[in-house]
Amino acid sequence: MKPLNARLTAAGLVGLLGVCAGQAAAQATPPAPLPERPMQFPAFHEATLPNGLRLVVVENHARPVASADLYVRGGSSADPAGKQGLASMTAGLLNKGTPTRNAQQIAERIEGVGGSLSASAGDDWIDVSADVLSDQLPLALDLMSDVALHPAFAANELETSRTQRLSTLQSSLGEPGTVAARAFARQVYGTHPYGSASVPATVRAITRDDLVRYHGTYFRPGNALLVISGDVTQAQAMSMARQYFGSWTGGAAPRTAMPAPPQLARTQIYLVHRPGSVQSNIVAGNLALRPENPDYYAVAVMSQILGGGSSGRLFQILRQQHGWTYGSYSNVSRPRDVGAFQATAEVRTEVTDSALAEMMRQVRRMRDEPVPAAELASVKSFMVGSYPLRFETPDQIASRLATDRLLGLPADAMRTYREHIAAVTAADVQRVAQKYLQPDHMAVVVVGDAGRVLSKLEPIAPVVLLDVEGRPLDRSAVEVRASTDRFDGSRLAPATFTYQVMVQGNALGTATATITQDGAAWRATSQLGIAMAGLSQADTVWFGNDLVASAYKLLQTQGPNQISADLRLANGRITGATKLPAAAGGDRTVDLAAIPGTRLPGMDALILAVADLADGKTITYPAYGVRANGVSNVTVKVVGSESVTTPAGTFDTWKMEMSGGDAPATLYVRKSLPHVLVKREVTGQPISIVLQSMQ
Repeated sequence: MKPLNARLTAAGLVGLLGVCAGQAAAQATPPAPLPERPMQFPAFHEATLPNGLRLVVVENHARPVASADLYVRGGSSADPAGKQGLASMTAGLLNKGTPTRNAQQIAERIEGVGGSLSASAGDDWIDVSADVLSDQLPLALDLMSDVALHPAFAANELETSRTQRLSTLQSSLGEPGTVAARAFARQVYGTHPYGSASVPATVRAITRDDLVRYHGTYFRPGNALLVISGDVTQAQAMSMARQYFGSWTGGAAPRTAMPAPPQLARTQIYLVHRPGSVQSNIVAGNLALRPENPDYYAVAVMSQILGGGSSGRLFQILRQQHGWTYGSYSNVSRPRDVGAFQATAEVRTEVTDSALAEMMRQVRRMRDEPVPAAELASVKSFMVGSYPLRFETPDQIASRLATDRLLGLPADAMRTYREHIAAVTAADVQRVAQKYLQPDHMAVVVVGDAGRVLSKLEPIAPVVLLDVEGRPLDRSAVEVRASTDRFDGSRLAPATFTYQVMVQGNALGTATATITQDGAAWRATSQLGIAMAGLSQADTVWFGNDLVASAYKLLQTQGPNQISADLRLANGRITGATKLPAAAGGDRTVDLAAIPGTRLPGMDALILAVADLADGKTITYPAYGVRANGVSNVTVKVVGSESVTTPAGTFDTWKMEMSGGDAPATLYVRKSLPHVLVKREVTGQPISIVLQSMQ
């Protein structure tokens, strides 16, 4: 046999290309799908214990593993007003100790046999879950019953959990996707429980008595479903369920009727201001249908056509045709009460209005035009054909069975899903689109830099301006304002600072910052490298004693991607050029007016180094952002004092919150002049830099 790199003659190459072209033409029309194969579900059994606990057993003896899940109805939708986060904290504390075992003993017992035990809270129920080798299932159920029925809710564990949740919550408010999802739920559901979410005040308000009361109200056998799956027989599962849960007592849990969500009078845009953001997160949608509604199957097909993955219309048009986003999708939620339709996209700031307008156009198209037969057939074939992939393990089958039971769906819902999908017609799709897609009565949430997108969004729909916590904002808050602050560069001194780059608490890179002086002119150079990520960055900014920059250069490389900038600030204008990946905006020529006091990139730490700082001090100045290609306000506020220890020593620092710019952050700067940057934490990311040395 000839080697693969054997030379081809010119004639042979032409012939090979002809064959390939012929094969490509032959494959232009895909082959017809294979006949549908019947699904073979493993045996499953259902029973109810004398105390009211429902049991589902899914047998599969292919591997010696087993899982158990205890579902307790309630979830975050049962959180009392002012105590949002209670269900989540209850779930998180279940395996943190009982009267007979502490958290360490519980963890050691389950991990000692190679298993896991955890608990989490969703909107409608709490799930306590265990996975083990099948011969360790009795141990898993013993531990599960202990933590679910007898949690200690120890005071020290409660405070540890509270601290962790407050930190996580604070970080989540820096994640635009999380902010968008919370804002969308709040606007679509209003005072309905699905519209509420925990905030720092509600987490701080939770007491041990609240945990005990919640647990006593909802953790009752008649309000629970136990699902055991894997290498276990029905008789074994029933015996273990009786042994470990048979003595569980308690009457029925309360079933409080949920209020009806509001009907939106008109489409309205809720613009959440995130200054300096280089992208906008869009979520648009409205209330849809309850889980038992027979329209669900046609709605699922409709949503798959519109935004179900890379073949959906939203993805194909917003990404493939226009290059506005990495992805755009749609879905319809299916909770115990009424669900919601939503379409989503993350787009570059400058195309926010175009992307939203196109998204709404595609929603209207679903209502106005029958789905072509070929497109409908392709989508249904995918949904029917991929359905078995969801049930490759007993645990997946058990999870779906549990969800069906908790949602009150028919007993055969899982088995008949493919039949229902296959029966959906083009008329069905258009009918449910007209019924459940309401482009004139939608909540549209946009999280982005309001200063750059507000005026562009107003022609689409009325705009309400909010901050990241959902509080109303006055329009003056998003206007980029001239800075009247003056800064004294004589407070600086030539120096070199070395920092560690920390990711999830691990040192993964280094950064250096050097300040040099030549008469009244200053130059600040920084270099950063994270070898594991293939990231390197070097930038230089030139400025005067007034700390107004005259020039800036940047070169950042990560793998094949490169970002560069070469900018000048003179005569009231910013000029130059920037280069970014195509998905981030591509190459640009920069020529725009500079509002008085505008700073070029690389000046934040220098300004703070010489500023007059005190408790509550706020500094705001306009700054140009390379990725945003625009000027927005940067605001830095002193929020407290803190002692910070780094490899360079222990420092008394001002703690400062920075918003605007490329990345919101928490800064810690030395109290004495110059205010050296001691630590910087990126909001919403496990990334920080800490001072290692200075000279």
